[in-house]
Amino acid sequence: MSVLKLELKEEHLKLLKYLRWSKNDDNVIVGISEEEFSAPFGEDSIYEAINIILNGIPEDFDPLNTEEVTAYSDEQKAEWDKLYSQLPMALDIILFNGNFELGKYKTKFNDRNWVRK
Repeated sequence: MSVLKLELKEEHLKLLKYLRWSKNDDNVIVGISEEEFSAPFGEDSIYEAINIILNGIPEDFDPLNTEEVTAYSDEQKAEWDKLYSQLPMALDIILFNGNFELGKYKTKFNDRNWVRK
């Protein structure tokens, strides 16, 4: 039996707060609407959205200046991709336990009984 492990972090909670929800044709809840072709947080770029959600709007932010594109390192993108891919498990932990307690959790793959370590 496989054991699933995840450390529920504040970053997971912040991203879940701003995630856009929808249902697909099979009435399955998904992060974005397939018809809208939009980023899951309502932005043009998922990395830009994650950066703003986690780090706030930069002091020199100019919404009228669309020419300036922020370049993110491969390490930043990899970390944000990892956080984003963990959101379903983070939501599973929150819903199963009925709270937002940060920490390390584990469960058996077939059980989904998330317990805090």
